[in-house]
Amino acid sequence: MTDRKKKILVVEDDSTIRELFCSLLTAAGFEAEGAEHALAAVCAIVREKPDLILADIRMPIVDGLSLVRELKAHGDSGHIPIIAVTGLDTKESREAATEAGCDGYITKPIEAGAFAGQIREFLRLRESRPT
Repeated sequence: MTDRKKKILVVEDDSTIRELFCSLLTAAGFEAEGAEHALAAVCAIVREKPDLILADIRMPIVDGLSLVRELKAHGDSGHIPIIAVTGLDTKESREAATEAGCDGYITKPIEAGAFAGQIREFLRLRESRPT
């Protein structure tokens, strides 16, 4: 990875979880920004151009998978890796996330000590892929 801090966008409707994820990521050396819903996420993507997006699946109004499908369908955001972060840990929910375009899957509750390492690994795998 380059020396530039990687920007992570955390899309999570629960403010406590959103703040926790942002705090853990910032402490690990990332730039982290939170968005409480899909519209705020789209605005943050345009403004910040994140290197990776963490998206909750179950959110009001526009759920995380609908957001992922929209982002993956657009040239400006289709290349950004998106990781589903959810309390749903079933084969069906994992398959739905993959079909929507998610590049990875993390279940809640997260392990705080391993969280930043998981994010680094997703970024490393993404950067090692041929373009």
